[in-house]
Amino acid sequence: MKKNGKKKLAAVLACLLAALFIVQVPAQAASSVSCSKLYDAVKGKCNKGAEKVSKKSKCTFLSYSYRKSVEDFYYATDSSQVYCVCIVKAGSTSDAKDIKKEFDSIKKEKKSDSYLKKDEKKLVKDARCGRSGSYVWYICLGSKSDNKKAEKALKKAL
Repeated sequence: MKKNGKKKLAAVLACLLAALFIVQVPAQAASSVSCSKLYDAVKGKCNKGAEKVSKKSKCTFLSYSYRKSVEDFYYATDSSQVYCVCIVKAGSTSDAKDIKKEFDSIKKEKKSDSYLKKDEKKLVKDARCGRSGSYVWYICLGSKSDNKKAEKALKKAL
């Protein structure tokens, strides 16, 4: 009987380990979403604001020191840099935390820019900054509710 019990226990442990491995695979696959696909999710929820922005080739939203730690990004803005979407995939979660602090700082600075009109300052005030794992974003596509919808769509796509 002792040999049967050990075999059953070994089989149960093997099944548990296999189940743990299977559960982890989808979580790892989700972390490799491209920033342009995330932007597509944002655009789907906020068409009016997204129509006002166009894709930029360089992530000038971030200073050079932060750009070194970026693996992937999507950056789109209008000519006055009020309407803006910047989605960044950092090299690590600690880099992402630093970039999130930079985005918060940029948002704070933009709210007090003297070249912005009163209605533009309101738009910037309602902008959304966030982080999930190694992804960081800054979204300013119109009203507070539109920005929240866009952020929710982005989180869902992650």
